[in-house]
Amino acid sequence: MKSTRIERRAQKLQLATGLPWNESLNRVKSLAPTDPLIPTAHEQQSELECYFLYQMAWPGIDTRNPWGIRSADSHWDSLLLAVEDEDVNREVPGESMASELVRACLPRIADGGELKGIPGLRFTVESDSVRLYRIGLPGSVTLAGVNIDEWFMALDAESRDAESAGTFQCHQKAPHRWHSSESATRNPATQDMYARHHRRIVSSAWLASGLLRRAPLLRTIGVPLNTTAWTNLAGDGGREWIIEYIHEPRVEAPLHHQGFLNLLTDPECGMPLVTTDLDCSCQLPADAGYACRFYACGTTGSPGELQVRFSRRLGKRLEHYTEDQSDYKARRRLYQRLPECLMRGA
Repeated sequence: MKSTRIERRAQKLQLATGLPWNESLNRVKSLAPTDPLIPTAHEQQSELECYFLYQMAWPGIDTRNPWGIRSADSHWDSLLLAVEDEDVNREVPGESMASELVRACLPRIADGGELKGIPGLRFTVESDSVRLYRIGLPGSVTLAGVNIDEWFMALDAESRDAESAGTFQCHQKAPHRWHSSESATRNPATQDMYARHHRRIVSSAWLASGLLRRAPLLRTIGVPLNTTAWTNLAGDGGREWIIEYIHEPRVEAPLHHQGFLNLLTDPECGMPLVTTDLDCSCQLPADAGYACRFYACGTTGSPGELQVRFSRRLGKRLEHYTEDQSDYKARRRLYQRLPECLMRGA
């Protein structure tokens, strides 16, 4: 158990972000005692992070970490994500983290004229990392761990596919400005379906940004097997983010998810959330297939609601994930055990 307040704060930061212990400890030492451990992104930065999570929310590849994110290093005007690469399931030829990121994030015009990807997004390669930014807007998301050769191979493949389909990637047509198909998403006067859709995505950007900056925190619930997310319209006019974390529980019931909830709402490292409901089935047999559900909304009046589904797998329901024993053992090592003081109910 950590003995000093600085060590306890560093432990929270490490669990929430996946940063190494020494880096977490040095970060905390540089902060004032009342500073939040994870800074809140400014408006344009939170929009970019919201778009990123929205595009990666339902991965088309099999990752071990939640959404393939090993760690998240947050600043008010930037975010550095260490993503997995060699751990991605390679059973499908050509699939990689790089190909998933290119396909999900870079804006392109699809069949029928629909804009896919993040509007205005462009990239640079810096020191073996990929930096994502939006033209003329502050903020960036830097991806460390991406295989740069595979990134450019995926980019070439997407270009060929676009050309054969008679469509295009926006960075090819307009490398230094927003293409007209992208700029419509930022114009309130534009009321076509695609523009309205993109504006709705960022209506609750603070919530998506906060979740992305704490993605590694999900690993405290149990062994990560599959992580997906999606959004619905919320009653307050924002978006409801639904997170489904399919996992193997690593602590005894009841309330195997309590530590996660404690840290997610912790005053020092959590988000401004208040619990609206907790549908807990921890008292039922662990392999019965029930999923506890947590519901919350913001404490500041900002639009947006959250639902986290703790979908557990044990017994026969776990067999699908144990076929590859090497992969399964690697997933079990990702579980982040919480100290007892953080496991207790609030």
